This record gives sequence, C-alpha cells and structure tokens, in this order.
Amino acid sequence: MARSKIQQLDQSVAGWFLTLRWGTVCCQILLFLAVRMLFAMAVPGLVAGLIAFEVASNLLFVWLIREKKQLPLPLFAGVMFLDIALLTALISLTGGAMNPFTFLYLVHIVVGAILLPMAVAWMLAAFAVSCYGGFFLPLHKLWSVGEPQLLCHPVDAPSELNLHLQGMWLAFAITAFFVVFFVTRIQQALVAHRETRAQLREEQVKNERLASLAALSAGAAHEFATPLATIAVAAGELYHEMSEQVGEEAWLEDLRLIRSQVSRCRDILYQMAADAGEPLGEGMITVPLGELLGEVVASLAGQQRDALLLDCACPETAVTVPRRSLQRVLRGLVSNAFHASDPGKSVTLAAAVVEGGGVCFTIIDQGRGMAPETVAQAREPFFTTKPPGQGLGLGLYLASTLAERLGGGLAIDSVLGVGTTVRFWLAKTDNVDHQEGQK
Repeated sequence: MARSKIQQLDQSVAGWFLTLRWGTVCCQILLFLAVRMLFAMAVPGLVAGLIAFEVASNLLFVWLIREKKQLPLPLFAGVMFLDIALLTALISLTGGAMNPFTFLYLVHIVVGAILLPMAVAWMLAAFAVSCYGGFFLPLHKLWSVGEPQLLCHPVDAPSELNLHLQGMWLAFAITAFFVVFFVTRIQQALVAHRETRAQLREEQVKNERLASLAALSAGAAHEFATPLATIAVAAGELYHEMSEQVGEEAWLEDLRLIRSQVSRCRDILYQMAADAGEPLGEGMITVPLGELLGEVVASLAGQQRDALLLDCACPETAVTVPRRSLQRVLRGLVSNAFHASDPGKSVTLAAAVVEGGGVCFTIIDQGRGMAPETVAQAREPFFTTKPPGQGLGLGLYLASTLAERLGGGLAIDSVLGVGTTVRFWLAKTDNVDHQEGQK
C-alpha cells in the first residue's frame, strides 16, 4: 500500500504508477494516430517528441524497478510534476482548453493525493490548476508558430464559448481542491487505522504469548506441587527426629536450609500459578515502602544482600500493590543487575514517590551494559543473554507486563562499558503515610 509519510516509494506502488504512465502513453499514441489517420488532421510534430520522452522515462522506471532500486520520494514527486507539465504541453498543442482530455489532470491529482505528503499534494493540485488556467492566456501562439492547429484555442473562440470554458476551468479547480482535501483526509484515516490494527495485532500476539506462558506455568506448578510437598514432609519428620539427638547441629542446619528452599519453591510456584506475572488471584496489599524493600533484600542470597545499596527517602509511605508479585519482580531485576556486574560491584535499588502519586523503583548496576539492539529486544519473552541453563529470558518481560497492567511501565537505559539503569514504575497506588501496612 502507498504510505504518505515515507521517504522511499514502495516497489508495488511504483509498479502501479508505472502502469498508469504506460496507459497514459498508449492513450496519447492512439489519439495521435486517430487524428492523423481517421480525421486527416495535422498534429504538431512536437507531440511525437513529447510522447517519445515519456516512453524513455518509463523505460528508466522499468529498469529501476527490475533492479529493485528504491525510488526516493522527492524523485517521485518531481516525476508527478513533470507528467503534468508534459500533459499541459500536449493539450496546448492539440486544442488547449477545448481539448476534451483536460480531465486527465484529475488522474494525476488523485494519485498525488494518495501517494504524496499533504503539502506536496496541495502543491501538485495548485500546479495542475495553474497549467489548466494557462490555456486562457495568449501563450499558445509560442507553441503554434509555423504549425497547423487541430482546434481553436479559447482566446480565439466566441465570447460565449470562452465563458463556458472558463466556467469549466473554475469547476475543475473546485473539484481538484475538494479531491485533494477529502482524499488526503481519507488517506490519513486509513494510515491511522492501519497503525491501530498493527498495535492491536501486536497486543494480541503479546496476550497469546502470555496465555501460553500461563498454561506452561500452571502445568509446571501442578506437576511440582506434589514432589515438593513430599520433600517438605520428609524433611520435617527428619528434622523432628534429629532434633532429639545430640551433636547433629550440622545436619539440622542442612535440614533447615532444605525446608527454607522448599518454602521458596512454593512461593515461586504460587507466582507461576498466578497466571505468569498477572496479579490474578492475588489481592492488592497496602504495605509500607520500606517494609517491601526489606522483604526484597531478605529474599536475596547472602553476597547480593551485602552488596545491595538501598535508597528510599520515604520508607514509611505505604503503597497498595500485589505484594508477592512485586517482590518477585524487584528480586528478579536486582538479580539481573548483579548477574551483569563484576564480582564485588554494588547494585543500587532506589524507590521514590513520583508526581501524580505513583511509585518508581530504579535499579542501577555498574556492569557491562547492553548494545542498543539488545536493549530493544530485552523485554521480548524468552530473550536472554545468559548462558544456557541460567535463565529463561522471562524476567524483564514479566516485569514489563506487570507494570503495564498496573498502569505503569518499564524503561531500560544502558551504556556499553558503563552499566544499566532499569526504571520500573507503577501508577498511583493510593499512597497514604502510615507505619502499619495491611498484611
């Protein structure tokens, strides 16, 4: 399809435009032959030269299209103006305003309104109207010196006929401007409609991916629930038996670790069962910001916990959020930051209430950074730069999905060799200042 705001003309559009020009040339040749052979009327020899020029320019376009050359929009616009100039010369040599083929101007005006930017389309229409109006000036004598004319020009016609022809020119001008006005508006509406459809298709694909991920997560949660419950029961019984014996502290510590990890796995499965990042089945909990960040820190591994820097100027500000989902997202973003950083480097987790009552979490690392093309793909599901077995590439995707469903968003700012800053924000969450959150 033609697009009015592109810098290059689409190959299929160029092909249709070339077909239009070949059709115009064929009509001109047939008219030329009919006048000479059927009516035995003389036609200025310059007409044949103009037709030959159009054929040559068409052959150039054929070569460009076959070589898959992109046609710059300025070149295409220039050709449109040239076609109107050539049509004006041909009509001037064959009767001027009395030539019935003056309506061909409208074809160029419509094509220009569809394919060209609005400003250029208006210029093209004004140029065509001016060329048509030029037939009422005595300039035809410059074209017809020494050459017989096929028809009389309007300046040579009776006053009544001349008035009628001028009225036709005025009607043509009004029609041309109406055509440009409505066609450009329709074209803009079509472009907006196509963009909306593209956005809807993108959203549909995203929802389909999320639905597939939800089904996968629910299945995994169902399959792992039973063995994890068995492990938890066995570890509890073993812990109870060994706690009665003396000198088994090392084993008891290992059992406590197993039970804590089983509990963590249960939390992960709960989140997976909550429809892959959607806070469905999880209520909105009001919790102080400082307490929420403390829970995120407590869920990290020991080395990460020690290297994390917290920056929260309003720890007592309470926010209403899906607590477990938000904890998981923040923990994942912080873990990604540590993974991208060299050992010993710190990561900053900042939280602040932003204008409008929302809350923004900022994670800053001092890692390797990402190239622009990697940043552009980072939020795609299953895209990861980690080695195989160290991640599924879902963290940023799920974080972005959760933020969007809560009226916020996720932005990534990364510089190679410097580090990455991830901003995760939510819309207004009914912030109130108090110290006790609803648990």
